[in-house]
Amino acid sequence: MTQNIIIAVWILSAIYCIYKLNKRSKSISLDGVIGYTPGLEVIMVVLLGPLLAVIDISLTWIRIYKEAEEARRRAK
Repeated sequence: MTQNIIIAVWILSAIYCIYKLNKRSKSISLDGVIGYTPGLEVIMVVLLGPLLAVIDISLTWIRIYKEAEEARRRAK
């Protein structure tokens, strides 16, 4: 049971990280190169998926909190 939960979290976090990687790679322009494929990056994302997902979510939460604090200070 616990092993299935760990595998499910691993798969979900890897899918999340691959989605973020794909989103980032589409925004990168390589001087006319069509079909940029992140090869080795995908392998590392699959292996380090849970760690990368936790870091990404933490940094996003910190950014949102920082923007909310700035908005609160401006409102005063």
